[in-house]
Amino acid sequence: MSLQVSTIGIGTYLGREDDVTDASYFDAIIEAVALGCNVIDTALNYRGMKSEKVVGRAVWSLSEKHPGIHEKLVMATKGGFIPWDSESGESPEKFFRSRFLKSGILKEADVIQGCHSLKPEYIHECVLMSLKNLGVEYIDIYYVHNPELQLSEVSSDEFYRRLSMAFEVLEGFVREGRIRMYGTATWDGYRLDIDNPCRLSLKRVLQAAEATSAGSRHNFRIIQLPINIYMPEPALKQNQELDEKWVTILEAAEAVGIYVMTSATLLQRRALKESKLFTFKALDNLGGSAACRAIQVIRSLRGVTTSLVGMKNVKHVQENLQLLKVPKLDPEEAHQIMAEFV
Repeated sequence: MSLQVSTIGIGTYLGREDDVTDASYFDAIIEAVALGCNVIDTALNYRGMKSEKVVGRAVWSLSEKHPGIHEKLVMATKGGFIPWDSESGESPEKFFRSRFLKSGILKEADVIQGCHSLKPEYIHECVLMSLKNLGVEYIDIYYVHNPELQLSEVSSDEFYRRLSMAFEVLEGFVREGRIRMYGTATWDGYRLDIDNPCRLSLKRVLQAAEATSAGSRHNFRIIQLPINIYMPEPALKQNQELDEKWVTILEAAEAVGIYVMTSATLLQRRALKESKLFTFKALDNLGGSAACRAIQVIRSLRGVTTSLVGMKNVKHVQENLQLLKVPKLDPEEAHQIMAEFV
């Protein structure tokens, strides 16, 4: 499967677990799609499962008015963190025990840092829960969420064994037509120094995918990681092995045909306060919008497929998606701007 995606996607991480926030996200998603954004990113654990559910309602509403539009959208979600259903009437602890421990899906020993698991039965359950929450027959992209957390408690070899077992579950869903492709959504993993024990090696991650029954025809096709003007490591740090040399994760991903979606593009609005963004002539055509300037730099980096921006306000959607009508920067120019923030 090849991805036909907009260079900006809408994220659904932030916000309260309430109906007001749901309504805001619903309107924002509808507006984003109308303006040409076709990537919608969420996760099982976002806002007590309410983010997945509102994404599902928004896509259903869009499909009612525009039959067939689902095929043009790219819906991505994630599993790995222990979720809580805020509409269950149970506390997070009680939900965890009743849904996962008593059912035998998990044991206490299967949970890392009290919040994360890669146990195959658990990943299988996460996918089923997401399909139900989203109300869809298939998920375009499914990410194993922050798998690098496991490296804080298990050896590297054990970690990649666990990752391969999780990938085997996802390959099964691909064969059933319920997932189109899968990958990893990380925070620190691909940004750490070479000698950091919690660093993720894309080479070894791909080997974990190749170790599944799918072999070299595996469906690991994409990674998600934070890149912004304050977190430039993916564009600048040479911490990935490729053909006996060290390159950046963006270079490594591009070389092996892996899509890259960036998260935290505005670093929860921190970039909006950065006056330095207004000193680059290449960004002057974007006027006074710090958000557009910051997004433009990230989406223009070589190897970046889509930049995700958390948007639960229609006004912000309208402002940020103006960029879809603007040509990207030359990748080298974007890279030079990123280097200025180191």
